[in-house]
Amino acid sequence: MKVIYVMLVCLLAFVSCAKTEYAENGVDKKNVTGYVEVGFYSLDGVCSFTEQEQIQAAINPKRLTYRLQNSDQSKYIHVKFAGKPAVIGQKIKTEFSFQGVSFLKEEMEMEVVRIDDDKVWLSADNVGVVVPVF
Repeated sequence: MKVIYVMLVCLLAFVSCAKTEYAENGVDKKNVTGYVEVGFYSLDGVCSFTEQEQIQAAINPKRLTYRLQNSDQSKYIHVKFAGKPAVIGQKIKTEFSFQGVSFLKEEMEMEVVRIDDDKVWLSADNVGVVVPVF
């Protein structure tokens, strides 16, 4: 009985990862693919700003924008993508506007490093971004 249970758990884990794509050799930057919450991450581990800890999130697929903010907007990050993040290895120019965080630059070129059914992971300059699929 235990053998069947273990096999079912392994099969479930395998099936749940079947539609996840990762860059084969990773990237030269620190690894952002281990983060699971939608949000913005300083890859030195000092700071993060995630959907889980915030009250409001907005995505606009037509304008290719994503925004996280707290209720009084004293802390927010707004990102605009120059193109739709859709393929691993794709480089995308991004523009950020933000308040209450210090680990971002106003403009960055980011690389798509992971895609799954509902999220896209991007990495650049010691910054990682996990956003919903547009």
